[in-house]
Amino acid sequence: MSSSEIFAEPMLDTEDYLKKYTEQLIELYDEGLLPDLNLEQEYTVYSIRESEFGGHKSIVLTTDDEYFFTVELGFREVNGKKHIYPVTKAIDKSLKAKMEYLGKKVTTGYALIGNAIAVMQQFGSYFKSCNNCQDYCNMYMEAIGLKEAQTLTDVDELVRLVSMILAFLAMR
Repeated sequence: MSSSEIFAEPMLDTEDYLKKYTEQLIELYDEGLLPDLNLEQEYTVYSIRESEFGGHKSIVLTTDDEYFFTVELGFREVNGKKHIYPVTKAIDKSLKAKMEYLGKKVTTGYALIGNAIAVMQQFGSYFKSCNNCQDYCNMYMEAIGLKEAQTLTDVDELVRLVSMILAFLAMR
């Protein structure tokens, strides 16, 4: 996903819309890049960002610290309109040093992916400056029972910084 996207319509709620995503999951599984999604097992949950401020953020899952895959917010164009869309990608274990540990969850991969889709269906429209991939990650963490691992978004950090500056100026 490009971090230059500014706006996207909500996810379409049709089986046909998710067909491409289902095919993507099957392809990753066939390539040995996904665990058996039917098995209940312990998943370690991380997040990863493209950059510190304004960069795309994804949730990363693994069962063995060897194979890592994302559940993330992406985009798909339908009838000339951009809509949010679920994306799952395999990522190299060499990126683990850039990941932030968020917690562990014992469940099936299908449950984790189902939660990712359910959150996306409730997400609404995407805006680069708010209701973006960082908000999606926080909503996902709450949906899988790891609300305590939510982090401040860039907008939250910016509001905090502006508040501190205004408080400092008011004291002068």
